[in-house]
Amino acid sequence: MPRIRVLDPSVIGKIRAGEVVDRPAAVVKELIENALDAGSTLVAVHAASHPERSIRVQDDGAGMSREDALLALRPHATSKIESADDLATIRTLGFRGEALASIAEVSRLSLSTRSSDDLTGTQIEALGGAVIQVSGIGRAVGTTVLVEDLFFNTPARLRFLKSREAEIRVLSRVVWNYALTYPRVHWKFSVEGREDTDLPEARDLLERWEVLYGRGSEDGSTEFDHEAGGVHVSGVLGAPEQARASRDYQTFAVNGRVVSSATLAAALRQGYGNLLPGDRYPLALVLLEIDPAQVDANVHPTKREVRFRDEARVFQVLRRGVETSMRRYVPTGLSLGNAGTVGEPREGGEAYPTRPGDSAALGTSTTTDTLAKTETLGALLLALETAPAGAADAREREQGDLQESLGEPEIPIWQLHDRYLLAPIRGGLVIVDQHAAHERILYEEARAHLYGGTGASQVLLFPRVVDLTPAELDALLMMEPHLRRLGYEASLFGERQAAVRGVPASIPEEAAIDSLKAVLASVDTLGEGGDPPEEHIAKSFACHAAVRSGQALSPVERRALFDRLFATSLPHGDPHGRPTYVRVSMEELDRRFGRR
Repeated sequence: MPRIRVLDPSVIGKIRAGEVVDRPAAVVKELIENALDAGSTLVAVHAASHPERSIRVQDDGAGMSREDALLALRPHATSKIESADDLATIRTLGFRGEALASIAEVSRLSLSTRSSDDLTGTQIEALGGAVIQVSGIGRAVGTTVLVEDLFFNTPARLRFLKSREAEIRVLSRVVWNYALTYPRVHWKFSVEGREDTDLPEARDLLERWEVLYGRGSEDGSTEFDHEAGGVHVSGVLGAPEQARASRDYQTFAVNGRVVSSATLAAALRQGYGNLLPGDRYPLALVLLEIDPAQVDANVHPTKREVRFRDEARVFQVLRRGVETSMRRYVPTGLSLGNAGTVGEPREGGEAYPTRPGDSAALGTSTTTDTLAKTETLGALLLALETAPAGAADAREREQGDLQESLGEPEIPIWQLHDRYLLAPIRGGLVIVDQHAAHERILYEEARAHLYGGTGASQVLLFPRVVDLTPAELDALLMMEPHLRRLGYEASLFGERQAAVRGVPASIPEEAAIDSLKAVLASVDTLGEGGDPPEEHIAKSFACHAAVRSGQALSPVERRALFDRLFATSLPHGDPHGRPTYVRVSMEELDRRFGRR
């Protein structure tokens, strides 16, 4: 490592934010970053049950000589930068030279270190920032920092600390964030009387991820890697069903530094799209590599936040990377050849029989639907074939289970309480929410019509006259082109009425009328959340036109719903982010019954 030096006053003046030690977690963060900058392959963190009483961080990094160790406790003393120009090319985690000095100012600090060039090490004792003892010591190469009685001379800061449990929780989050970001480092972490973790070096990010979020998450979590415009993003994305109620389980690292970023968090959330409800947040580890000149790490006193020169570009690259990964993660559909779908030909060319009314609720058995489904599956299967082999393993397993089982015409599909559809598949059971599934189907069809060609319309024998409020009448005039693309034929009839002469052919008449009323009534929320009108109309239409919970479905209708759901581009969730199906493995069932 370069020799530690005290920065020139002109450089100090350009460091716009000084280090602030506000809680035990901040101490751990700074000491971990120093250890990683020193090239450590082992970092051990130990905290007392009340972490402000004692924190110890030990590493096997390059260590320091006696002179460097003494300089390290002085403000603005660092080996990371030398001139103001270096601030634009920062590659290290630390650079201000204030961490040890700031920690020493508010604690009893003991620094023990030895470099590879020295035969003996150095131990320095400091109290409230003043060095009180320097001595030689025998030790291995590396550095150990012991911080005791934090804030003993600033009791006001002690009063602002949270409960012991809260402080340990935040401290643990810091350690785990860096353990996830640096899987090639051997981490040891212990909290007196509570936790003792030993994490040897991992092969890759996913292996380290499994330690924190469980080996069972392997089927759902996936690594991703995307690069565009000089921005490289990679990491691990949790499955939609692993989403949490807060963002606490999201880790973002920019050039190796763990940060908080509203830009990255928003891009991640948008990448998941409507696979998640609005009040849920995905589990994720996102590593971003970018030219240091394009990012400013010197904007926050604790370096927790960064600023990008081109926020929009970073946002788009991450969003597209996550969106692409989520599309490849979703199961890609069912085999169409011998699936026995309503209206599809069997091997001899004869179509499977249909009964009048069997598929009325779902609008199946049209040639257009079959062709659209085939084209969608072809595109999805092509995407699967071109996906990285590692990312496709879990998808192929689940796709194989669904194709092999549900693709058989004799597979039973049961309806539970007129709400859920159950079907046995290879390796377990799949449970489908009939309303959410039909909503996903209708939503994608509606979007295709709104952004593309007009949907088929069913002309009513007798026009339906619908009473509307003045606001709904205005909405009808404004939305008329969009409604026509969906398959509606409606016009004004009198002062406060509309005559509906045609409805979308894919849904029953009553459901179509109810859905039209709902779309017109939702005009007050049009544009909320930044959605274009087409997106708003598609969601509202699908929500109110889908089959309801409590509605009995015939065997043909159940089969048709399965086929059409898994032919959509994102069968995993409905437009609002709720899951459409749950897959229960045999392992889970065996565990519940005590078989393993």
